[in-house]
Amino acid sequence: MGKVGFLQEEAGSNSSMRLMCFMSLIASIVFASISLQSGSVESGELYIIFGFLVAAFAPKAVQKFAESKIK
Repeated sequence: MGKVGFLQEEAGSNSSMRLMCFMSLIASIVFASISLQSGSVESGELYIIFGFLVAAFAPKAVQKFAESKIK
């Protein structure tokens, strides 16, 4: 088995789930930095940032438990 990259599954195949989670994390960082630079953070902006953070971390955790083998 060859070397597995950052956005690949254990078998070496590319993972779109990991890519989308990483893009969501980058989007939350960008929105947070834009909000902080504006001087005041409104509640709508916080919902967007929090939504992207949840989208960055929750799907992969849920996928891990959904794909676990039942013994």
